Amino acid sequence: MKFSLNSFVLGLIVTLVAINIAIFIKGIRLSDEIHYYEKELSALRQQNVEYEQKIYKMESYTLTASLAAELDYGKYNDPIYNEIPQYALNQ
Repeated sequence: MKFSLNSFVLGLIVTLVAINIAIFIKGIRLSDEIHYYEKELSALRQQNVEYEQKIYKMESYTLTASLAAELDYGKYNDPIYNEIPQYALNQ
């Protein structure tokens, strides 16, 4: 069997086309993965913004003042010591 130049070139072209198709399919899969991770990243960014807003709300002076008012916490509350029998015995 003698291989001619035409059959060699035809085999080379078929091989290159197969490699091109494989690379194209791999690129599509990678594109899908990139799209998935972009969606995850945007969801994490949104969650981060929500957490930041919650933190800012918890650190605000107005919330702290309203909680202090609800708990009847004043500026000069006396501390409770364990030497007082009423508190030492948890009564």
